[in-house]
Amino acid sequence: MSGGSSFRERTGRFWQRHRTLFWMIHSVWALATGIAVVILARERYAFIPWVVVFLGVTWASTLFFGRSAAREATEGPYRPGLKQELSSYLTRTLYQETLFFLLPFYAYSTVLRSPNVVFLALLAGLAAFSCLDLLFDRWLRTKVVFGMIFFASVAFAALNLLLPFLFSMPPRVGTPMAALLAVGSAVPLALQSGARGWGVRLRLAAVAVVILIVAIGLPELVPPVPLRMERVTFSADIDRETLVQPDTLPASVPASALRGRLVVVVRVFAPAVVPTRVSLDWTRDGVAVKRSRVVEILAHESGFRVWDGLRPEDGRIEPGEYRVVLHTQNGRVFGVGSVSVTER
Repeated sequence: MSGGSSFRERTGRFWQRHRTLFWMIHSVWALATGIAVVILARERYAFIPWVVVFLGVTWASTLFFGRSAAREATEGPYRPGLKQELSSYLTRTLYQETLFFLLPFYAYSTVLRSPNVVFLALLAGLAAFSCLDLLFDRWLRTKVVFGMIFFASVAFAALNLLLPFLFSMPPRVGTPMAALLAVGSAVPLALQSGARGWGVRLRLAAVAVVILIVAIGLPELVPPVPLRMERVTFSADIDRETLVQPDTLPASVPASALRGRLVVVVRVFAPAVVPTRVSLDWTRDGVAVKRSRVVEILAHESGFRVWDGLRPEDGRIEPGEYRVVLHTQNGRVFGVGSVSVTER
């Protein structure tokens, strides 16, 4: 027994002496494996249901790990023991893998120079921050509000993808539902982690309100996963029955070749059947020229085609840069196409 105890003591001293170096090395490893997950997760839609398992284990691990935060709040700082280190390591790993796995799916539905870039940047920032083991571990243990924000953000991002994918839920319904479930599951974690006093509880309530406001009141900030634009093509004409374009246009075309009409066809992809309402906005050199009617679609793996035509009253397509933006009925952009019309 004494030999075993001596061995544990030596192991404990060795760990405490080299703990910082180990976690610094592990941070680099976590970032490298996260990048590998991003690469491997591309088009791996079959693995999406595993996010449910990851979320459940993360929730349970965070709930268990929250006891140390409560203890630290009442007894002051302490050096985490082996149990706390392992629990923290499990929690951080689950956060890291979940976030890096989600990144490519959100990137598919994000359009540059649109508001939803903010959400993708936030997700990437959280993924990178979760790799900073020492800082991330300390904040999870000591900052109750941060812990709730982090879990709620990860849970919201995962559920926002899972609900449409698993239950064919329209994004306009899935996003508010994901926000409610994320906030609801984060509250017990915050309370169990030692959220005592009205000041802390008010901050937690404010966090919950902000998350709900973003999801429900500012949906354009959130990419409409799992929808994405697969392809966009322009032409001067179209067969309305088959949506076949007889003359697909290049990136630049003279106005004389258009015969007074410009047509666009957009193919929308989703890994499962996802009903939604979409429309197309036309601009020329940044100035709005037309908004299409709202179209009810059932996006799926084979793709769903949405088309619209631009035919000015004077029968002439003026030269300029024509840009078509595909978005859901509540303004969530997930596709952009453009064609340049020249004088000759």
